[in-house]
Amino acid sequence: MDQTVDVLLDRLFEASLRLEQAVIKEESEPDDWLAILDEREEIVLQFQGSGITGFMLTAAQREQLGKINELNQRLIPLMDERKQGVQKQLNNVQRSKQAMHSYNDEGPSGYGAFFDRKN
Repeated sequence: MDQTVDVLLDRLFEASLRLEQAVIKEESEPDDWLAILDEREEIVLQFQGSGITGFMLTAAQREQLGKINELNQRLIPLMDERKQGVQKQLNNVQRSKQAMHSYNDEGPSGYGAFFDRKN
């Protein structure tokens, strides 16, 4: 049973490291993060399904859980920062769309000049 726990902890730690690398990489997509997060969630569910409690873990296993927790604590602010950056970009796109629509509602225009609609 310890061997199974060790394997699950190793897989969780490895997935957490891959998630950290994906979040740090500027050109990474949040969809890639979601795939790794889903994988981590599956590992946690397997761990919970094994019936192991924190009291049954060895000192080395607890230490590895501590490392995983430290990784998670570093990841959360990084992910929030990236999320805020994406939100700013989305807000800028919405503002420019809104400005474009307001100018388009004024009527046809060419080269920055507005044409009078009255005939």
